[in-house]
Amino acid sequence: MLRIICISALALAISGGCSWVPLSPEAAQVAAVPVGQVQDCRKIGEAGVSVRDRVAAIQRSPGKVAEELEHLARNEAARLGGDRIVALGPVTHGSRNYAVYNCRLD
Repeated sequence: MLRIICISALALAISGGCSWVPLSPEAAQVAAVPVGQVQDCRKIGEAGVSVRDRVAAIQRSPGKVAEELEHLARNEAARLGGDRIVALGPVTHGSRNYAVYNCRLD
């Protein structure tokens, strides 16, 4: 029983304090914006991303999960050549879909 408590406490401490998804240097140039800010942009694709929303049966912070999903989507947008992402719905079980746009004037 003590082992389970120690493992649970460790998992909670780890999941609450750090992001497991690094943002690539290219993705730092990608912005997450509301749909109204991409009206004059070209949609170049979609990114479906997911992370663990539970660690050792403990629910992770919804804010941390959302932050990691956004980092993954920004990384994918940079890979696709986009510079904006728009969330297409709420976070559901650690997953979220994003539209990827290119708003640069080429």
